[in-house]
Amino acid sequence: MRLWKISYTSIATLPEETANADTLVICALSEQYNALHGITGVLTLHRGRFAQVLEGPETALRALMARIKADPRHHTIKVISDGPIVKRRYADWSMAYRDPKTFVTDQLNDVLEQTAEVTRALGATWH
Repeated sequence: MRLWKISYTSIATLPEETANADTLVICALSEQYNALHGITGVLTLHRGRFAQVLEGPETALRALMARIKADPRHHTIKVISDGPIVKRRYADWSMAYRDPKTFVTDQLNDVLEQTAEVTRALGATWH
Protein backbone atom coordinates (compact mmCIF):
# COMPACT_ATOMS: atom_id res chain seq x y z
CA MET A 1 0.00 0.00 0.00
CA ARG A 2 1.39 3.35 -1.05
CA LEU A 3 0.78 6.14 1.47
CA TRP A 4 -0.51 9.33 -0.14
CA LYS A 5 -1.38 12.93 0.76
CA ILE A 6 -3.84 15.27 -0.93
CA SER A 7 -4.46 18.80 0.30
CA TYR A 8 -6.84 21.32 -1.20
CA THR A 9 -8.75 24.52 -0.67
CA SER A 10 -12.30 25.35 -1.71
CA ILE A 11 -14.95 28.01 -1.33
CA ALA A 12 -17.68 27.13 1.16
CA THR A 13 -21.34 27.51 0.26
CA LEU A 14 -22.43 27.11 3.88
CA PRO A 15 -24.50 29.94 5.38
CA GLU A 16 -22.15 32.23 7.29
CA GLU A 17 -24.20 32.05 10.49
CA THR A 18 -23.96 28.22 10.67
CA ALA A 19 -20.67 27.59 8.84
CA ASN A 20 -18.57 26.80 11.93
CA ALA A 21 -21.15 24.42 13.39
CA ASP A 22 -21.70 22.82 9.97
CA THR A 23 -17.95 22.28 9.62
CA LEU A 24 -17.84 20.42 12.93
CA VAL A 25 -20.70 18.19 11.70
CA ILE A 26 -18.76 17.48 8.50
CA CYS A 27 -15.76 16.40 10.61
CA ALA A 28 -17.88 14.16 12.83
CA LEU A 29 -19.49 12.42 9.86
CA SER A 30 -16.14 12.12 8.07
CA GLU A 31 -14.54 10.37 11.05
CA GLN A 32 -16.55 7.18 10.49
CA TYR A 33 -15.97 7.01 6.72
CA ASN A 34 -12.29 7.82 7.03
CA ALA A 35 -11.66 5.31 9.80
CA LEU A 36 -13.18 2.56 7.65
CA HIS A 37 -10.93 3.47 4.72
CA GLY A 38 -7.64 4.14 6.51
CA ILE A 39 -7.79 7.90 5.92
CA THR A 40 -6.54 10.53 8.35
CA GLY A 41 -6.55 14.31 8.12
CA VAL A 42 -7.58 17.75 9.21
CA LEU A 43 -10.03 20.39 8.03
CA THR A 44 -10.31 24.10 8.72
CA LEU A 45 -12.62 26.90 7.67
CA HIS A 46 -11.47 30.50 7.42
CA ARG A 47 -13.27 33.46 5.83
CA GLY A 48 -15.56 31.22 3.82
CA ARG A 49 -12.82 28.90 2.56
CA PHE A 50 -12.10 25.31 3.46
CA ALA A 51 -8.58 23.91 3.62
CA GLN A 52 -8.11 20.20 4.13
CA VAL A 53 -5.23 17.73 4.31
CA LEU A 54 -5.97 14.04 3.73
CA GLU A 55 -3.59 11.09 4.15
CA GLY A 56 -4.01 7.41 3.42
CA PRO A 57 -3.93 4.78 0.70
CA GLU A 58 -3.89 6.45 -2.70
CA THR A 59 -6.92 4.55 -4.02
CA ALA A 60 -8.97 5.45 -0.94
CA LEU A 61 -8.03 9.12 -1.29
CA ARG A 62 -8.97 9.17 -4.98
CA ALA A 63 -12.41 7.73 -4.12
CA LEU A 64 -12.84 10.27 -1.32
CA MET A 65 -11.82 13.17 -3.56
CA ALA A 66 -14.53 12.14 -6.04
CA ARG A 67 -17.07 12.38 -3.20
CA ILE A 68 -15.62 15.72 -2.05
CA LYS A 69 -15.78 17.20 -5.55
CA ALA A 70 -19.47 16.27 -5.77
CA ASP A 71 -20.32 17.81 -2.38
CA PRO A 72 -22.55 20.92 -2.78
CA ARG A 73 -21.27 22.46 0.46
CA HIS A 74 -18.33 23.93 -1.47
CA HIS A 75 -16.99 24.68 -4.95
CA THR A 76 -13.84 25.83 -6.77
CA ILE A 77 -11.61 23.08 -5.41
CA LYS A 78 -7.90 23.83 -5.84
CA VAL A 79 -5.56 20.92 -5.18
CA ILE A 80 -2.42 22.13 -3.40
CA SER A 81 -0.54 18.85 -3.08
CA ASP A 82 -1.13 15.37 -4.43
CA GLY A 83 1.65 12.87 -3.94
CA PRO A 84 3.32 10.13 -1.93
CA ILE A 85 4.43 10.59 1.66
CA VAL A 86 6.69 8.58 3.92
CA LYS A 87 4.63 8.93 7.10
CA ARG A 88 1.37 10.41 8.28
CA ARG A 89 1.33 13.74 10.06
CA TYR A 90 -2.23 13.20 11.38
CA ALA A 91 -2.06 9.49 12.23
CA ASP A 92 -4.15 9.97 15.39
CA TRP A 93 -7.11 11.66 13.67
CA SER A 94 -9.46 10.04 11.18
CA MET A 95 -10.70 13.63 10.79
CA ALA A 96 -10.12 16.60 13.03
CA TYR A 97 -11.07 20.25 12.91
CA ARG A 98 -8.22 22.67 13.54
CA ASP A 99 -8.69 26.39 14.01
CA PRO A 100 -7.10 28.31 11.11
CA LYS A 101 -4.07 29.53 13.07
CA THR A 102 -3.23 26.04 14.33
CA PHE A 103 -3.86 24.57 10.87
CA VAL A 104 -1.34 26.95 9.27
CA THR A 105 1.18 26.33 12.05
CA ASP A 106 0.84 22.56 11.50
CA GLN A 107 1.44 22.98 7.76
CA LEU A 108 4.50 25.16 8.32
CA ASN A 109 5.93 22.68 10.83
CA ASP A 110 5.34 19.88 8.34
CA VAL A 111 7.26 21.73 5.60
CA LEU A 112 10.14 22.49 7.97
CA GLU A 113 10.28 18.88 9.16
CA GLN A 114 10.30 17.56 5.59
CA THR A 115 13.05 20.02 4.66
CA ALA A 116 15.15 18.86 7.61
CA GLU A 117 14.64 15.20 6.62
CA VAL A 118 15.74 15.90 3.04
CA THR A 119 18.77 17.86 4.27
CA ARG A 120 19.76 14.98 6.58
CA ALA A 121 19.32 12.44 3.77
CA LEU A 122 21.38 14.51 1.34
CA GLY A 123 24.04 15.12 3.98
CA ALA A 124 24.38 11.38 4.52
CA THR A 125 25.03 10.85 0.81
CA TRP A 126 27.66 13.60 0.61
CA HIS A 127 30.00 12.03 3.18
